[in-house]
Amino acid sequence: MSALQIKRLYSGKPIHTGNPYLEASITDMGATLALQWLGEPVVQIPAQVLRMRCQCDTCRSGKGNHPHPANPTTIAHIRPLGLSGLRIRFSDGHDAATYDWTSLGALSG
Repeated sequence: MSALQIKRLYSGKPIHTGNPYLEASITDMGATLALQWLGEPVVQIPAQVLRMRCQCDTCRSGKGNHPHPANPTTIAHIRPLGLSGLRIRFSDGHDAATYDWTSLGALSG
């Protein structure tokens, strides 16, 4: 991880999403994903909610390693998936989590 990525991780500075109408950042030491659509207030989605609602093939099949709530998972890294959404790597090592913007919008409300 580069020094710039580490700075963004801890300061909550936006990470380029590829979507000119949206900014995404990791806040609260990885505990929250913050999203801001153009002209809208910031919405925050807890990392634990994102992890528990992962829709990758492994998690949907029930074979995934869902963390126990007593052991909170944080967001280790996010990267854009073109204009369609984000791929999220969690602190528990899970890195197949992909979320489209519609899914993220639903989780934020």
